[in-house]
Amino acid sequence: MKLKTNLFLVATLLFGGLLVFNTSCKKDKVIDPGTSTSELLVKKFDAAPTLDGNIDEMWSTCQTLVGTTVVPDAGQRGDADFNGDGSTAPAGIFDPYTGEENDFEFKAGTFGDKIYFLLKWDDPEDSKDRMSWYFDTSDNLWKQQHKYANDDNDKYYEDKFAMLWAATTVQGFDVNTCYATCHQGLTLTSPSDKATRHYTNSAGEIVDMWHWKRVRCSYEPTTVDDQQMVYKENTGEANQNGRTGDEGDKGYHSNVQTLALDGTGADVNVPLYVIPGETDYAFITKDQIDDGSAKLITAVASDGTLTYAGGTINPTSGGFENATGNKRVPSVWIESFTGSKADIAISAVHTSAGWVCEFSRKLDTGHTDDVKFDTTKEYPFGLAIFNNAAIAHEIKTNLLLKFETAE
Repeated sequence: MKLKTNLFLVATLLFGGLLVFNTSCKKDKVIDPGTSTSELLVKKFDAAPTLDGNIDEMWSTCQTLVGTTVVPDAGQRGDADFNGDGSTAPAGIFDPYTGEENDFEFKAGTFGDKIYFLLKWDDPEDSKDRMSWYFDTSDNLWKQQHKYANDDNDKYYEDKFAMLWAATTVQGFDVNTCYATCHQGLTLTSPSDKATRHYTNSAGEIVDMWHWKRVRCSYEPTTVDDQQMVYKENTGEANQNGRTGDEGDKGYHSNVQTLALDGTGADVNVPLYVIPGETDYAFITKDQIDDGSAKLITAVASDGTLTYAGGTINPTSGGFENATGNKRVPSVWIESFTGSKADIAISAVHTSAGWVCEFSRKLDTGHTDDVKFDTTKEYPFGLAIFNNAAIAHEIKTNLLLKFETAE
């Protein structure tokens, strides 16, 4: 009898222990939030993530929107000399990028009065050589690398991404997102025009455009360039550009000026500022201008020599060669964005695998040209990735942002 009692006690203890173990396992089990190919589900956070490119644990609780952006065939260019310098560009508007693609992962969350995003895409190269100044020894002129590539070896631009949201009711946006504002086959009014333009179709319609640029948005604190697309009367001509900036000062400026050769000769374009002896730099900052490390170019000689207060730069001394020279001069100088253009804070970090971008904005900025996020509503949007490209963007349309419902 005593043996049976002891066996019963042992069995009871073992069974109880299993119950405790199983209960503990269920409690500690991490539920996979899953993925979607069309919806960006916004998680309600218990704290704000830190925007630093290091992915906080809270992001693992978010569903992941996964997909691939692809450069579409956007039709033909009207002018083969798209760079305006006699070079022959491919016939397609987005060539030689047409068909390029990148995989992305997208997550979102809210805390307090802000919405947070984590966007990652595969890109092994940090593209920041944007239209740099180089010296052409064949004609002794300073020139900039092409904005619009002629071929695969002629790509000199920065990585970017963009998102489009309807800030007002925009006809067709809920069905077509990006393509609702995209007008193709327009008649060129000048050689520099593009035969495709973005604008809305009715007065009062506004699309909120978030446009991050790897070089031009690099001034601390880093921000996304907050822009918009507005109505333009459709006359079928390519001068109808509905893209414009939000209120405020943009944080970038062209590093270019026109000077006369030897003071009295032909007018030529040269850099506005140069940092003598600097190598591998993608931009010049307002701080460097103010502290004097960036020098204002005041004269250019017929042999290309640049003069600044305190010295000269001999372009044939080495380092200013196209594509390879490590002293090539940046195309922009940058400072802080202001006003509504600076609504979106971002941290963008490039890794060996690609870009990690954490960015945030108020749910309601108070600006009528911005989308106002209401957590009870859904928001169609489009995503574009620019891989070392000025206008040839990889597109993913008809995405939908939804807020997690309370349980």
